[in-house]
Amino acid sequence: MSATLQRIQRGIDFVEEHLFEDLPLGVIAEQGGCSPWHFHRLFGALTGETPASYVWKRRLSEICRRLIETRHALVDVALDCGFESQATFTRAFTRYVGISPGRFRRTQAHSLPAYLYPPLDLKALAERQHRLDVSEARIVRKPAFHMVGMAGRFTPTSSRIPELWGRFVPRIHEVPQRRGGHTLGLCVDADTDSVAEVGFTYVAGVEVERLDPVPEEMTSLTVPANTYAVITHRGHVSRLPDTVKHVWGRWLPASRYRHVPAPDFELYDPERWDPGTGEGEIDLYVPIAVDEGGGT
Repeated sequence: MSATLQRIQRGIDFVEEHLFEDLPLGVIAEQGGCSPWHFHRLFGALTGETPASYVWKRRLSEICRRLIETRHALVDVALDCGFESQATFTRAFTRYVGISPGRFRRTQAHSLPAYLYPPLDLKALAERQHRLDVSEARIVRKPAFHMVGMAGRFTPTSSRIPELWGRFVPRIHEVPQRRGGHTLGLCVDADTDSVAEVGFTYVAGVEVERLDPVPEEMTSLTVPANTYAVITHRGHVSRLPDTVKHVWGRWLPASRYRHVPAPDFELYDPERWDPGTGEGEIDLYVPIAVDEGGGT
């Protein structure tokens, strides 16, 4: 590991040791022998996020873990995690996750991996980025298919998609005529004309043989036949956004293809991805066509 990575990793390790203490940027940067500005700039370049957002994600991850894996009273979780009161804790948790801590504990045990955000390992992060840089997309033609699931409206910075999966997975057995054991996360209907943050519809669902009457609170749709570039994310689901950014920000602009206006989706194959740990491989399907007007 390079000296630069080692400096930033020391700051990350310090965060882990003092996760629920006051963590000013200057104190974290001091662990790596950097000025706050230099640490902030390096951290963002290496991880794609700010030190503050990383600290919050790690705190929320640990809070979610404690809610599911321990029986500590909510007030004790709140105080142990640095909140002034249970009420303050409940408001902050609900604002970010979309449901209260009590309801999360009762209903989201099966979805815990989607809420976890493991500590950063910069060496592993750099190795994963290298694998992405040298990997080749598979180009596949997929026929039209039918899908049934639950839908919600989100923005690119939303943190509530796991809650949608948390509502769908316990009822997945209600879907008739399911095709295969995989699940799909489908993105459709982006607000391309919005001047604010772009919104999109996300559907957590499964592929089905035909569109029978769907269960209550679920929706159905047919995805037309398309050619897709398939890029595989490897690792914990919490780092899936890294692969998404690579696909749209690096792979697609440098390729000979252009995006076509059709749904893109994530495919979770139970033989390659473990929903119990959040680890494994996730395939990203991006609808494409050859760019006749340019490209490499």
